[in-house]
Amino acid sequence: MYHSYTCQQLALEAQGVSARAAALSGAQDSQRTKDAIATTAAVIVFWPAAFLAGGDKQTAAELGQMKGQMVAIEQASIAKKCNIQFQNKPPPGPT
Repeated sequence: MYHSYTCQQLALEAQGVSARAAALSGAQDSQRTKDAIATTAAVIVFWPAAFLAGGDKQTAAELGQMKGQMVAIEQASIAKKCNIQFQNKPPPGPT
């Protein structure tokens, strides 16, 4: 799905997924107020802490879908050799 995106579009999409996940979970993590930090060399995207949290079934399902989107964005960015760093990833497990 994300293979046609440019590196900039991938970074923006990752920011959006991260922000939506935080909003969905009601997370107000001050460290993640800015979901991505642009530096001269790279864009750093923080995985939302929300991916580690539980919740009701509907919220968990939506967060699982967003986690899948984030993985797909990261894989596309690696394939395109984008300079996007994904940090604080949740441990692998069932979505």
